[in-house]
Amino acid sequence: MVVFLRSDTIRQSVGEISKDLDTMRGSNPRPKNRKSATMLEKLLSSKGGSYKTSGFNSVFFQMYTGARFAPLKAERRNFTVGLLLDAPAGPSRDKSGKKRAEYWENCKRLQSGSLVALCLVSPGSFQVFLGTTVSGGKDIAESAKADADTIQIRLSFFDAEIELMALRRHPISVDNSTFAILIDNKIMFEALHPFLRTLQTVEPTSIPFSDYISCSGNLASMRIGPPRYARAPQFKYNLQCLARRGETIPDLDVNNAASQLLVRRRLTSSSQLDPSQVDAVVNTLTREVSLIQGYVFDVGAKSHL
Repeated sequence: MVVFLRSDTIRQSVGEISKDLDTMRGSNPRPKNRKSATMLEKLLSSKGGSYKTSGFNSVFFQMYTGARFAPLKAERRNFTVGLLLDAPAGPSRDKSGKKRAEYWENCKRLQSGSLVALCLVSPGSFQVFLGTTVSGGKDIAESAKADADTIQIRLSFFDAEIELMALRRHPISVDNSTFAILIDNKIMFEALHPFLRTLQTVEPTSIPFSDYISCSGNLASMRIGPPRYARAPQFKYNLQCLARRGETIPDLDVNNAASQLLVRRRLTSSSQLDPSQVDAVVNTLTREVSLIQGYVFDVGAKSHL
């Protein structure tokens, strides 16, 4: 199993917002030598924009402020919630309605089908509701054409509670202590849906890799074996497709430490891969579970039986 990780997941994004709220509320005191505002405070002041941090666990996402409910709409299968948002700084606030519309028709923000999070903040409370965008770029463009300060989108939420709040037109952006923001990580829900649906319907005892998923301790000490198919007698990976012209890469036997070491050396010297990519390829092919962060590339492999 190969799991592709993104550093800007919604979970991490919500965590950063939560930490900023704790700092703003005084739960996490600000550093003595730092008087600057949190990133959340800066974006609330500028009415949205890019939230980004640096470091190993850096995050990057788009944050939209001033969220308030627009009318609820009955669709074919469910309800969709209308949401008014502050238009982010830049072309979306251009004086020309035509230019604002062109921007939203061509940009990649708030694409239809994106997984987003609506965060409701009030004194002593922080609620998060997940949903998907239903509006397309043209729909947002129409709303932007009419108003330079506001855009309107439609969302389908997974929690009926937020639909009831929208039906009552509950005020969610009131002042500096009660406000709502929308987080967009540019994650398409359809890319995650098959995995989520499987976890909901499959029998728990039949879930692959249950040893790792259900482990409640530290995974650092858990041994991860090679994939089952790679344990077949005489199974080997053919990695010649990664070799530069005129070079050769020996077959990889996952059950032979010497073979793994030799393949690592030859991939480093005889392929276009850099050392970190070599490690990623070999580690992925020799482990039942592998975590990869970065660009995805195809590896051709076949078994010799």
